[in-house]
Amino acid sequence: MGTVKRIGGAVFLLAALVGCAATPKQFPVALEVDFGPAGRPPISEELTVGRGATPKTLLAQRCAVETGAACCDPREVSGIEGVAIDPAANRWWTVSVNGSTKVSPYRTKLKPGDRVRWSYRADDQ
Repeated sequence: MGTVKRIGGAVFLLAALVGCAATPKQFPVALEVDFGPAGRPPISEELTVGRGATPKTLLAQRCAVETGAACCDPREVSGIEGVAIDPAANRWWTVSVNGSTKVSPYRTKLKPGDRVRWSYRADDQ
């Protein structure tokens, strides 16, 4: 029985170490900001973030970010570098990670090598 406990403990420890090694404490992530109709030059940089970073925390590391309920949640990004959402003109900030828009700006955890793109655009819907 003691051997089984030791092996089980060793397997658990190994799994924990592998899990930690999968995401280093600090890692590079690409950030792109497309100001679209606002006419500002785009931003394209690689930044270093820590475990637990989200698209919103990455953005705030480089840009001035305004937060407020654009639609539903007070944590939403309502402005970047002074370019605010404009419901009257149907212009909004959207975010994608590695091309997917099925992400949450404040819940999705970034991984090494992710590419985060914020775009200011008119909603076509």
